[in-house]
Amino acid sequence: MKLLKFMLFVISLLISLGAYAELDIKIENAWVSATEEGHDMSVAYMTITSQEDLILTSVTSPKIKTIEMHNTIVEKGIMKMRMAHEIKIDHGKTFKFKSGGSHLMLMDFKGPLKPGQKVKLILHFKDKKNQSFDKSIDAVIQ
Repeated sequence: MKLLKFMLFVISLLISLGAYAELDIKIENAWVSATEEGHDMSVAYMTITSQEDLILTSVTSPKIKTIEMHNTIVEKGIMKMRMAHEIKIDHGKTFKFKSGGSHLMLMDFKGPLKPGQKVKLILHFKDKKNQSFDKSIDAVIQ
C-alpha cells in the first residue's frame, strides 16, 4: 500500500512538473550592431516565435547596463521611436525586431562591441497565467 501511494505521488509530481515545462519559444537571427571605441549605444534585432500568447516584459544583459524595447512609428510624416514597456507575442506568429520597426536599444556598456563576438541577452516573458520566465540567447555582433 505504501508503495502504491508513493508511486501515485511520483506520477502526480511528474504530471504537475510537465505543466510547468518550458514553453516552445524560438528566438532566431539575433544580432547586435557593432560599435567603435568610445560609443556606448547600439541596436539589436531578432525574430521571436511562440506557440503560446506571451508578453516580453524586458531584456537584460550582464554586459549592457540599459536595454530598452522601442517601437518605430510615423507621426505626421515624421518617423519617431517610442519606448515600449512590453511587447505582445501572439501564438503561432513571428514577431520581428527589425530595422525601421521594433528594435532593442542597447546603452551604457563598456568597450566596443566587436564583430564576431557574442553578447548574452536575457529575455523576460510572462504568459497568460502571469507566470514569469526567462530565455537566454547569445546574439552575434555584426
